[in-house]
Amino acid sequence: MCKRVILHIDMNNFYASVECLLNPSIKNYAVAVAGDPNKRTGIILAKNYLAKVYGVKTGEAIWEAKQKCPTLITVAPHFDKYQEYSERAHKIYYQYTDLIEPFGIDECWLDVTDSLKFFNCTPLELAQKIQNQISNELGLSVSIGISWGKTLAKLGSDMKKPNGLTVIDENNHIDTIKKLKIDDMIMIGKHTAQKLRLMNVNTLYDLYLLEPKLLRHHFGIVGLYLHNAVSGINDDKLITPKDEDTKSVGNGATAVKDMTNIEEIKNFLHDLATKVSKRLRAHKFSAKTIHLTIKFADFTYLSAQNTMDHYFSNEQDIFNFSFEIFSHLAGEKFAPIRALRICTTNLINKEDEYQINLFTNTKNESLCSTIDYLKQKYGDNIISFAKDYKEF
Repeated sequence: MCKRVILHIDMNNFYASVECLLNPSIKNYAVAVAGDPNKRTGIILAKNYLAKVYGVKTGEAIWEAKQKCPTLITVAPHFDKYQEYSERAHKIYYQYTDLIEPFGIDECWLDVTDSLKFFNCTPLELAQKIQNQISNELGLSVSIGISWGKTLAKLGSDMKKPNGLTVIDENNHIDTIKKLKIDDMIMIGKHTAQKLRLMNVNTLYDLYLLEPKLLRHHFGIVGLYLHNAVSGINDDKLITPKDEDTKSVGNGATAVKDMTNIEEIKNFLHDLATKVSKRLRAHKFSAKTIHLTIKFADFTYLSAQNTMDHYFSNEQDIFNFSFEIFSHLAGEKFAPIRALRICTTNLINKEDEYQINLFTNTKNESLCSTIDYLKQKYGDNIISFAKDYKEF
């Protein structure tokens, strides 16, 4: 291995696997976790591999799934149990390292660079230990990707399921990405993949060969981020829960119903941006990096971040930067979206001395602070910025 050693652990068919633990009599059948058919939650939330064989897909209606698989067993979700098993898994991970970054309830990254000497084993042997312990103590299977970067480790965990172990290191990095399609990589949504294919970029190796300047020209800072990720550059720092508590300010929410058009997204992002902006100013913070996470109706995720050349805290900047990332990740024609989260990092206290960049709009910052005061005194609906999105 080279540089750092990052594991990405994915709990296979997590919801359905937990349900089969709760009711062992169904474990040898096609099983899907589903909501109430009479409500918006009457869709397939998760399925096991036997259901997948029949073509059952996450996010489709229950009646559609049962047309494909008439013997499909549907069970109601038990989110409290999923949380319980997730926490038990994390307790096992903490036996190997305290550098853990959660990615949803069933996935996370572990930095085990310093753990290898303590356990006196190779990265593959350590991953095998974790995999066996999860199986023996929880009765669940996990796939683990092993690499020096987060994105490459995530690619590895996706390659062999269930219960797979995949190493992507200096020796096989290039051969591996030659075999993977462009949309196999996290952060590349349908819109971005379509644009890349028009540039004759069909595999991750094609992306790797592109000049970073060309990617930036077509995709902005997100293009550089994608190139760095597939190259394994600057992609190894984990954001632990402790870091989230002390070094970031964010807000996320789940929509009442899945969002399917761009105006819904803009309104939702603007509301989140307003809340993040208010929290930043309440703590007397300005930020330089913004991170956007998109959660789709089928519970898949896309996320990316952008670091600016100046500090910001006002809601219009936060909205603009977030929407720019959204446009690159999801595009104009996107799958139904269930939830969004904006997170700001690279924070600085406004009371600390720093040189105000020429781009910083001090009048706007002062206006935002005045609006905060008016809202606190007279209520949130007393005043707000006009939501004029014509520029987009």
